[in-house]
Amino acid sequence: MTTDDSGSETQALEDLIDPKLSPLIQLPGSCSEKPHLIGSKCKSCKEIFFPKRVICPNCLKEEEVEDILLSNKGKLYTYCIVKAAPLGFDAPYAIGYVDLPEGLRIFSPLAECDQEHIKINMELELVVDKIREDETGKAVYGYKFKPASL
Repeated sequence: MTTDDSGSETQALEDLIDPKLSPLIQLPGSCSEKPHLIGSKCKSCKEIFFPKRVICPNCLKEEEVEDILLSNKGKLYTYCIVKAAPLGFDAPYAIGYVDLPEGLRIFSPLAECDQEHIKINMELELVVDKIREDETGKAVYGYKFKPASL
């Protein structure tokens, strides 16, 4: 989904994002920007976390944790093809762990992946895309990673 400079499509997309995931995603403010996941970094021990934390689990300091934007690019560590999906999801689909440059490994659905061409260590980029449908059939959006454009 793209956005124009007025932000109207960004607002429409915000309304579609799963409420549990919306605090974890920064949507692009213009068509030249990309979405980012929001993590946190402890100013004291420098550890980075996703999902973001209020208290650092390493040094237990609350006032030292700040939100940071994580890289929107990563490499596929491993993946699985889901063939029996839970209610609201369309199977088959791919899920995997993505290694970010910050040293984090994030679990994520994979988008726009031809299952025959998914490869370990392939370059991926973050997108906001349909995750599932709710009980009324409405599309619910969240974050996914797709093969990076060259």
